[in-house]
Amino acid sequence: MPSDQNAKLINYHNTYLTNEQAQTFLSNISPPKDLTCPITLTIFHDPVIALGDGQTYERHAISTWFQSQRNGGRSVRSPVTNSYMEGDVMNLVANKAVADMARHYRERIGKQLCLHVQAISGSSSNLDGGDGGFRIRNLVEMGADLSVKAANGNTAFMALVQKGQFGLILFFLSLDLPLTNVNEEGLGCVDFIQREIRQGGSSEWTEILHSVQEKIQVEIANKLQQEQARDENNARQRERQRVFADEARNIAAMNRNGTVINGTLIQNGLGSLEEGYGHFPSLLALQFQGNIPLPSASFAEVEHRERKRLDEILKWVGGLVLIFWLLA
Repeated sequence: MPSDQNAKLINYHNTYLTNEQAQTFLSNISPPKDLTCPITLTIFHDPVIALGDGQTYERHAISTWFQSQRNGGRSVRSPVTNSYMEGDVMNLVANKAVADMARHYRERIGKQLCLHVQAISGSSSNLDGGDGGFRIRNLVEMGADLSVKAANGNTAFMALVQKGQFGLILFFLSLDLPLTNVNEEGLGCVDFIQREIRQGGSSEWTEILHSVQEKIQVEIANKLQQEQARDENNARQRERQRVFADEARNIAAMNRNGTVINGTLIQNGLGSLEEGYGHFPSLLALQFQGNIPLPSASFAEVEHRERKRLDEILKWVGGLVLIFWLLA
């Protein structure tokens, strides 16, 4: 992240870290440039390649950029190079490799987040070894996966509830926080908060409970929408695959049967294996079986005779083995 953004994240009056220690920590947890969107300057969640310039962007960010450029009646320029984008500039392709690397990075610092939360002592004045929650807040700001669980199955937010850290709890609730997760005992965030209320906790717990329940309802609704969208996308993919398979079968049939032109049979391609004899192709050849030529008629006839002879031999051998086994 740029230095001015780092400065905004640092509250030196609320930490026991020196300036150098704080900058070193931020440098260590900052995502690599290749995993950050050049528009949002944050770690990728849904990276796509814009075919107009070959750069990778966050999907919603580059879509917004395209829309703003189109609304202005201008040709679309690349956000990175400022050059005019060529070809089908609106065409976006998912960058799965970058998405996987970004996900692994978020999970890694998510595990660090769980460790820092576990290090919080019972005293609210001694957060995470006395840094005022600086490390926790910045790990979250850098894109830590908040659904990552510690060894006991608790997420970072569950641990904060158990430790009664209201300031950090409210900070987490201001984020897009997954709250439907449960730990190894089947307990979730609501269970931990209700336990605090039963034990005579302050009225703040009741307000937090209401906020958590509202966010859970929104999370469930979003998951249902995502599942519906995924099912619809899978149905479209299956239909496309069916169409491709039909086309492949039609092409294979044309290659096998050929085309009659002016009374002459023109063989398309090199034939098919479906009616072949005596072929033992490699795996590479199997990928192109629609182009493998048919054997000659004379060779097919010879192979048919040999196959018939071998069948007779196998029958005689099988019969002799059975007689021997009965007599024994």
